[in-house]
Amino acid sequence: MAPFLRTYLGKKMFHVKLLLISPLLLIGVGCADVSGPEGWADPIEKDDTVVLQLKRGVLSGGGINSSGRFLESWRFPYDEDDLDFDGFYATPIVDGKNAYIADHSGQVGSIDIETGRLNWSSMRDVGSEIVASPIIHSGKLYVATENGNVLVINRDTGALIDSFEQAKGRIWSSPIILGNTLYLASLDAKKIFSIDLSNGAIGSEFNLSGGVASSLLTAGGRLIVGTLEGHLSAFTPANPLVEDWEQSLEGWIIAKPLLASGTIYAVTSRGIIAALNPTNGEILWKSTHEGSNFSTTPVISNGVLVVICRKGNVVGLDQNTGNVLWERKLDDVKLLPQPLLANDQAILLSRSGEIIHINPQTGNVSNRYKREN
Repeated sequence: MAPFLRTYLGKKMFHVKLLLISPLLLIGVGCADVSGPEGWADPIEKDDTVVLQLKRGVLSGGGINSSGRFLESWRFPYDEDDLDFDGFYATPIVDGKNAYIADHSGQVGSIDIETGRLNWSSMRDVGSEIVASPIIHSGKLYVATENGNVLVINRDTGALIDSFEQAKGRIWSSPIILGNTLYLASLDAKKIFSIDLSNGAIGSEFNLSGGVASSLLTAGGRLIVGTLEGHLSAFTPANPLVEDWEQSLEGWIIAKPLLASGTIYAVTSRGIIAALNPTNGEILWKSTHEGSNFSTTPVISNGVLVVICRKGNVVGLDQNTGNVLWERKLDDVKLLPQPLLANDQAILLSRSGEIIHINPQTGNVSNRYKREN
């Protein structure tokens, strides 16, 4: 179960029309222990520097030593920064040695991944909460917000360049830019649509079977969109949008599908792991794991597809056949973001800030430790 779906409901469920959130209420069952947004930003690695969130609202940077331990060299914000972040759902976007970050409360900034120092003179408050990861295009930072708008920010200074106000409902899915067109998917309006970057005008729109929480993917020139009704669709980016195929899977598609070796790998909240042909949507294989709620994008290491469940279940499958190679249950742990592959290990992050190393080939746990406070 996606953490942002669980935690966000705890904060917002009384402020949104029941009609819009009813499917999300089912996802959020059991979230009474959560008092606020935790953040589920994926860990990233660039030039041997790893950036991850081990504590809500705090980013840590450092390296992984020969024994596989993460060695923290900085934390952001620093004590003297006088900043307080509301948890990071948006994964930092790295360009060169800079990481562009956006916290849930709507603060956007640029930090140096080697030092953790803020590049801009200050963080920019965009005035709306943020779940979707920003994207960079032609030297500009595009930030989709909870109020449905897209802000265009100068990546070097943080200055606001433009704002596309489209008021189509909340955006939790990270957008994609192809050519001079930005493609967005709405959680509330249940549609995918395009925005002309030259003038901000809305172009083609296509109604979907359900809202979209997972980020968009491109495969073979097509846009791949997963919905909370369990439908995975492919669209030719045109005006109007053309749906090439639609495939129905059991459960909500919350995680962004993975494209690897010409195959799409999708997971659902009802324990479905499926491999699909991106050209026609044909299911190449499907594996069902009852009781597992997959909400995180899988990773692949040397032919093994590694999929994690929030409740601590981890499974390794042959990426070509879907045959289960190993399964592992991690006790007393809730897993949040996508695993990070480093030094032939799958590094998992837990809600409590624990770092867990698993061998992707065998499923054996080689290391478990927590960051010092």
